[in-house]
Amino acid sequence: YTLSTTAGDQMVEARAPIVPQTNSVATFRIAAQPEAPESLALAGGNGQSAQVSTVLPESLAVQAVDRFGNGVAGIEVTWQVSGGGDVSPTSVTTGPDGRAATSLTLGDSPGSYGAVARADGLGGEPVAFVQTAVAAPKPVLVLVTQPSSLAAAGVPLELQPEIQLQDPFGAPLIQEGIRVTVQVAEGEGSVGGRTTTASDANGRVTFTDLELRGETGTSTLIFAADDFTPVTSNEIVVRPGPPSPGQSSVSVPNGTAGERTTIVVRVRDEFGNDISGAADDLSIRVTGANPNPGLPVTESSSGSYTASYVPIHTGRDDLAIEFRGVPLGGGTEASVVAPGPADPSTSTAVVTKTGILFVQVDIVVTTRDAQGNLLGHGGDQVEIVPNGGPTRTCEPLSQAETCVDKGDGTYADRFILVGSDVSVAIRLNGQPLAGSPFTP
Repeated sequence: YTLSTTAGDQMVEARAPIVPQTNSVATFRIAAQPEAPESLALAGGNGQSAQVSTVLPESLAVQAVDRFGNGVAGIEVTWQVSGGGDVSPTSVTTGPDGRAATSLTLGDSPGSYGAVARADGLGGEPVAFVQTAVAAPKPVLVLVTQPSSLAAAGVPLELQPEIQLQDPFGAPLIQEGIRVTVQVAEGEGSVGGRTTTASDANGRVTFTDLELRGETGTSTLIFAADDFTPVTSNEIVVRPGPPSPGQSSVSVPNGTAGERTTIVVRVRDEFGNDISGAADDLSIRVTGANPNPGLPVTESSSGSYTASYVPIHTGRDDLAIEFRGVPLGGGTEASVVAPGPADPSTSTAVVTKTGILFVQVDIVVTTRDAQGNLLGHGGDQVEIVPNGGPTRTCEPLSQAETCVDKGDGTYADRFILVGSDVSVAIRLNGQPLAGSPFTP
């Protein structure tokens, strides 16, 4: 009889055709022993995953086997780690089933850890095991009070955030002195105020003066602490902050009597964000030659506002421009009002005569604009026609042969007529002067 390849109890029965069938079967039992061991085989515990610094739930196991795969007892197996961790025990003798097992403790860093089982004198490759260590769950930061959903740039949040420390299972973590730092997670700009705060004796972190600084838009905040899972806030819509005199601008041009003067105000916060919808918050007052207690203000585009007035009198106007009582620009802006163009309806002439037969005629023309302001400069065309005769055109003194342009808005002429009747026609820029012709 040749034993089978499987070690252990084997049985052989012998049967004979005896009648009656009494004691017709003979049974033989044989204990089959394994052959000499040839190699080690993997028997369990490979490919496990557990938290760092913990013992794997399943032991690493190998089996010493003969050529038929039968377990062989009494074989010493040694274990060695690779990449960190520890095995215990490091040497194990196979039991009756040919198995040997050990426990593996993972290292303190996440990643892969290996172990190798060897038996001296056996063929085949050593048996390799690869395990994975994962990080232990961290305690977490929980926002128990969300920051305000609306914020003005550079202004402390109306609703300041509060954080509670929690353990990995959701219970409050009573730990003092954990420093939590906040910064922008998504969006533009930065966080101002006291951005790092420590937890109190109850594990509560309370911020008191956080503000969002920079461009407008939508932002979220992230709160982080060492060895804690961070937390991110809900979205915060950031609007422009209060106006900044340094960032805002005011344009006040010099004016001309009778013509509209337009003031342009650009209102920005300290970060350069345009402030819209604020026409009712702007006030523009005029003092000086053309006082006005308050000009109407309109918004022409986002953050840009205009106001206008028509000055009547020449001179200096001072404009005070304020946003909710805060001066913008330089505080007070000046506009120098110049006279308008010469107007024959308001300009005047003084015509006098002396003598009887030979009459000396003296003429002084004073130019004014439509509002009656003295022009104060020359350069207008003044023509004098005495008694329907030749036209006498006023020229600057250096060129004048007859009528003189004095350069200060007055024009003078003198001539002699024969006879007592005098009629002088005067034209200003081609139009008759008011009262022309003059008959002194």
